[in-house]
Amino acid sequence: MDGWESGVIQVDDSLKLYSGLTEEELKASLFYKEKSTEVQTLTTGYTWYRFKSVASSGGKTYYLALCFYQSRLVHASLALDGSEFPSSWDDWTEAGEMKRKAAHDEWLKQQISGTPQIVRSKPYPYMEYSFPWGAIYSSYDPRSASASIGFTFT
Repeated sequence: MDGWESGVIQVDDSLKLYSGLTEEELKASLFYKEKSTEVQTLTTGYTWYRFKSVASSGGKTYYLALCFYQSRLVHASLALDGSEFPSSWDDWTEAGEMKRKAAHDEWLKQQISGTPQIVRSKPYPYMEYSFPWGAIYSSYDPRSASASIGFTFT
């Protein structure tokens, strides 16, 4: 993934995430055809696509979830994967998930030249960068017991 500040996020050679991406474009990509996908269609007009163990051009491995509303990409989230992070409830600890959050924060600092507009520690750790196309954030959510990087497209 590169060019995060531009709002065009390169997942692999066949897929870029951006504000106008449609479900049809996703499904036509080689990425979609080659990756294991879980699809969840909600009655509210939202559809989620979840991909496991996606490798980035930078050598990082992560889980990727894409949310479409009325067939248009509105949100993407990723969570780093690796032996240093919890992989199931059997080995989950809050300390392990906070380690993932710290790795996410560091990855964002490598990708984005500016400083985050929002940084807070309560009620849960969160930082956000705002752009004309939307926002990128890193958070730990105690309700879902998970850390992630999120991309919100407006």
